[in-house]
Amino acid sequence: MEKRKLSVIPRESADADMLQTAHRLGGMSHMVTARLIENNKILLLNFFEIEALREGKTEAAFRTFLSDSDYITQDLKVSNVKWLTAAFAGMRGFCLWDHVWDPKIEKWMWKENVFIRSAKDMKIIGDFFRDYADSKDEGWPWSAIDRFQDKVKEKRLDAKHKKETDVIDAVMAPIRQVPERFFDWVWEHGMSFSRYLIYKEEEKGKAVCECTHCKKIGVVDRKEIRLRNNEKGICPFCGSRVTVKARGRMPAQIFDERWFLYVDSMGEGFVLRYFKATRRIRNDAYIDMLINNKDRVEQSIFEYSRVICSFPNGKVQCVPYEWGVYKQRGLPRWCPDNGNINCLNCILYPENLPQAWEHTPMKYSALEVLSANIPTVSLCYENAMKKYLKFPKLEWLCKMGLNNLVKNIINDYGYSNGVTGKVNYSGGTIYEILGLTKINTRILQAMDGDHNALRLLQVSQQIGFQFKPERLREYYETFGCNTELLKQANRKVSLHKLVKYITKESERYPLGSQGGCWQYSYMRYTEREDPRVERKRNMAKDWLEYLGWCKALKYDLDNMFIYMPTNFKKVHDRTAEEYQALQDKKAAAEKKRQEDMARKHMEQTRKAMEALFKKNEEMDAFSIKGFGLVLVVPRNGEEIKTEGATLHHCVGGYVERVAKGETSIYFIRKAEAPETPYFTMEYRDNHVTQCRGYKNCGMPPKVEAFVKVFEKKLQDSMRQEKSEKKHRKAG
Repeated sequence: MEKRKLSVIPRESADADMLQTAHRLGGMSHMVTARLIENNKILLLNFFEIEALREGKTEAAFRTFLSDSDYITQDLKVSNVKWLTAAFAGMRGFCLWDHVWDPKIEKWMWKENVFIRSAKDMKIIGDFFRDYADSKDEGWPWSAIDRFQDKVKEKRLDAKHKKETDVIDAVMAPIRQVPERFFDWVWEHGMSFSRYLIYKEEEKGKAVCECTHCKKIGVVDRKEIRLRNNEKGICPFCGSRVTVKARGRMPAQIFDERWFLYVDSMGEGFVLRYFKATRRIRNDAYIDMLINNKDRVEQSIFEYSRVICSFPNGKVQCVPYEWGVYKQRGLPRWCPDNGNINCLNCILYPENLPQAWEHTPMKYSALEVLSANIPTVSLCYENAMKKYLKFPKLEWLCKMGLNNLVKNIINDYGYSNGVTGKVNYSGGTIYEILGLTKINTRILQAMDGDHNALRLLQVSQQIGFQFKPERLREYYETFGCNTELLKQANRKVSLHKLVKYITKESERYPLGSQGGCWQYSYMRYTEREDPRVERKRNMAKDWLEYLGWCKALKYDLDNMFIYMPTNFKKVHDRTAEEYQALQDKKAAAEKKRQEDMARKHMEQTRKAMEALFKKNEEMDAFSIKGFGLVLVVPRNGEEIKTEGATLHHCVGGYVERVAKGETSIYFIRKAEAPETPYFTMEYRDNHVTQCRGYKNCGMPPKVEAFVKVFEKKLQDSMRQEKSEKKHRKAG
């Protein structure tokens, strides 16, 4: 509809009959008239406010033009032409119906707010919307108009959305189908960590094994092949690296999920395509429960996200899209990214690189080398691109095979304590970047060390200690990045012997709890460490803790039977009990010391109170009276703790402060019950800092008045005492 043409149509005024009718329409808000215009192609509805009609005003509040495919409303309350596109149900200050309670029938009812002027007007409206009528309509003709306006809104929304979806479709059109070799690589290399050797011992020393990769089943000799639940091993049938699983200890399903990134060339940039691969390995009970698809292994892969990358002014610019239901409008399609898909940590497919981005600044990034070296490790490659643009020498580290170090650089891991463990991004050579000598650089390269291994090498270089690659790997696998142990001059044995001892003792060391929903969810996306490494690290932490206990207990650590005991777990637990007993003894001694100090402090306080209030009659050495209340000085710390426990507040924790003289605690009791806790007052820095009753309640008026009088009297007494001291000194 042409707004300019509609706006010049003469405005209709209310006649005398409408003014009279308005006085009979109690509870309604508007009166409407109808007429056809533009050769009966447009229905014009004029809406008059009934309150205005009662006041004699004849102007309409607004008018609505409705055709067979559109509608629009003109606001007539303003001098300028103002158009409204809202439907009647969404117009501000206007409502066709009200939901009201009818007390006669005790039900909620719909009350009509708009009165149609005449039967003629009703017929005009009804005939115009005959196609939208329903025999079940109760609110004719407004229900038909609602259907019509809903249909128009649907068309408007579709047209609005089409403008955006057409742009998305144009962006997606050049993107080609992913080749089959990508999917083959995903299952053969990217998901190669998700291979399991399921075993069950049928007779002593013999176990039936099933490989989920090669699908072979056979009997193996446990003397020749180590079979321990969750440990890493090699399949005896196909030679694949597998995770060993005891058949009886398998969960119902093992979920392994990874995101994979396929880079596709596109114009002057490229598109990052994110695929989610899922593999489920079922146990025997779950397979028996299924009706269809009784395979042990089920796997699938689907593309969920795309990111269009370009490089204006040499900086990467990313426009993300995701697969989903667009604006809840029907079938799934490519939509603007709403952050519903967490796919940034992924595995990069390297076989079509660097060709896919050869016309971009990423051509020499060598990220494909990194991905080929660690094909099962997820990284945020969008961060990697940004990191490479800031630090182009990242290419050197990738090509040197320092994969774990590059991974930490991309994820911004590392240390900030001085030079140790840091990568010097401004270095000119690889030795300056790593802060290592040529020999140590090769050692780091040989073990594919990360920031922690780099830190160990930097510290060992500073103290003049030279690691061998295999020794560094063993040390790091056992003690992590423990540089303090590395620098210890009073070690009893070499690092190699320590590692060897812990490796041997950790064979029977417990792993600890590995359950919980968080663990189950986390393990879907992260490969679990070999339990043998986990045991060694657990024991190494406990061994270092054990040495600290031995020093506290004054054991002879020069004795190797104490320093490196056999059956360590048993010795560790026994020593822990002895150390705890020592700590309990020290705690008891400290508690007694604090009690003695608190008692002395209370004694001094009582004497001071007696001196300050010695003129008060009916007053003993321990209390003052007023307002029906008594102030009592506690005799010891136990009384303070009892006070806190009885009144359910925290004064029991103030004993140490009282003992040190940092604060003073007083009890306020009722005169008729001087032994029953009532309120507790803290006096510090010559002021009452707090006064709390049962469960930290506030003070009633009498207690507050008592506290204020006490505070003023004590402050006056202190000032008088200072003045007397000053005069005595002057005399």
